[in-house]
Amino acid sequence: MSNHRILEKWSRRLIGFFQEQDVSSDYLTILDNIGREVTGLRSSDQPEALKILWGPSFSIYPPSFTLDRLLSYALRLRGVTVLPIYCDSVQSRECNFFGGVWGGGDSFPDNCRRCVAQSQRLWGDNPVPALRLSDYLRPDDEAQIERVLTGADWDTLQDFTQDGMPLGSWAKDILVNNYVVADDRLIPDHEELGLSHLRNLLRLKIAYARILDDTRPDRVIANDSYYGMWAILQQLCEQRGIPFYTHWPVTRDRVAFAHAGAAMGLDFRPAWPAFCASPLSSEQRQRVEDWLNGQSGGRGLLINTAVVESHQNEGFDLSSLNTGKPTALLTANVIWDLAALNKQVVFAGMMEWIISTIEWFARHPEYQLILKAHPAEQHPTIPETHERVESVLLQRGVVLPANVFFVSPRAKVSVYDFLPLTRVGIVHTTSVGFEMAAFGLPVITTARAPYRGFGFTYDVETPEDYFSQLSMLLAGDDNENKQRRIDLAYKFISFYHFHYYIRLGLSESRWNNSPLLHVQTANELLPGRNRALDYIVDSILNGLPIVSKDRWPVES
Repeated sequence: MSNHRILEKWSRRLIGFFQEQDVSSDYLTILDNIGREVTGLRSSDQPEALKILWGPSFSIYPPSFTLDRLLSYALRLRGVTVLPIYCDSVQSRECNFFGGVWGGGDSFPDNCRRCVAQSQRLWGDNPVPALRLSDYLRPDDEAQIERVLTGADWDTLQDFTQDGMPLGSWAKDILVNNYVVADDRLIPDHEELGLSHLRNLLRLKIAYARILDDTRPDRVIANDSYYGMWAILQQLCEQRGIPFYTHWPVTRDRVAFAHAGAAMGLDFRPAWPAFCASPLSSEQRQRVEDWLNGQSGGRGLLINTAVVESHQNEGFDLSSLNTGKPTALLTANVIWDLAALNKQVVFAGMMEWIISTIEWFARHPEYQLILKAHPAEQHPTIPETHERVESVLLQRGVVLPANVFFVSPRAKVSVYDFLPLTRVGIVHTTSVGFEMAAFGLPVITTARAPYRGFGFTYDVETPEDYFSQLSMLLAGDDNENKQRRIDLAYKFISFYHFHYYIRLGLSESRWNNSPLLHVQTANELLPGRNRALDYIVDSILNGLPIVSKDRWPVES
């Protein structure tokens, strides 16, 4: 039920802890030992199969550091030459790694230096020294960048594109994520900060292009390209016909990979028709049920349950709800998160959807709405979201009618507490949507959720369609076959969590501790030793999609 883009941002909360760890920590020692074995196993006369360029790693986050090391080792054991690149402080003021509430401001220079040192540490044992971005920038590049930006204000530059890349939009996305808001105008000095991010992206674009043209790699691997710093590299590779792969360690022991797209873009459409055509086995269905019930490791997120439980300490009186009224449950995303931003279909944004829905229920007192804010709005492990659902409603003067109930992000209740009363679920993009569908509820999607169009939700296109569908479902007119909807939702969960989120079995992330390595020797990374790892590595070696109409990651 958790939003994994929130997890990515929340992971930065742990960065400070890991930066303070002694470099002789066990997991680093084990990685270094495996690296020496890899060098010994790969003989000097072995032919070089491929040359792979490795984009800037999210190396400040130990799960990403560990993944990049082990995946690069596995590829080197198969004859690949790895060419790493890293940002050596070519970005100014803020960046995609640090900025705003995530280590920005006065702490940015020190964080930037630590980030550079961590990248150097990551690639210290690679046979080819890591390439520095600064070596691919010239003094006259800054003047060229300023000529591009001169005379345009920030509002105009948000629509700025270059070579088909929406650099202005990407710069704004970085900015609002760094300050945990959706409206960049709430950020002090937002114009100058936005321009700084745009300058940074233009620097990266110049350096990446020169590196690609100089090294001419066969493949490129990078951190998740959901954000501009890596999205640029993806598009430059597409323009040059270079297969491009991204990854993100999305839970404590599972990783998302993608070809020619962002790993957390969660695009399963190519594989869905073939995958859903076959029935799930009884074992697969049981696995999904266990996941829904939080058993067998549940959702596997790297969270401290005790912290979360102590945080959710506000009461909510379930008896205040009218059990006799048909009820809709609206589960909101976090307003600043990229899982919600730029995903609108029916309304201009998430808050416009929420406010329009409240107004509709005010005109229909025969129905009841439960409006549940996302717990991550006020979560103890990430900076508090200032632009929250509740604060925006207050700012815009929205008064809740008697049949609309707001559930605080700190309320000691979960979505599951409301399901027995719920007749219809309404969502923007949150993963709660496919969970409610798996429990048999009709669900309306109003934005580009990763499961939109997969056959188990009502996917409306206009406000008129939305309110018409909402009215019919609240009245009990559910035309879709309930069992078919449940079956498709189960299949989606099976694909989502046990195929696409692949368990490589290489390491495990742990709360307030260094990663736990499940591999101890280079031999464990050789072909034939790890089916899940072999699938990913073979896809990269052969330039194949991670997900296509006839292939997808093995179940793990």
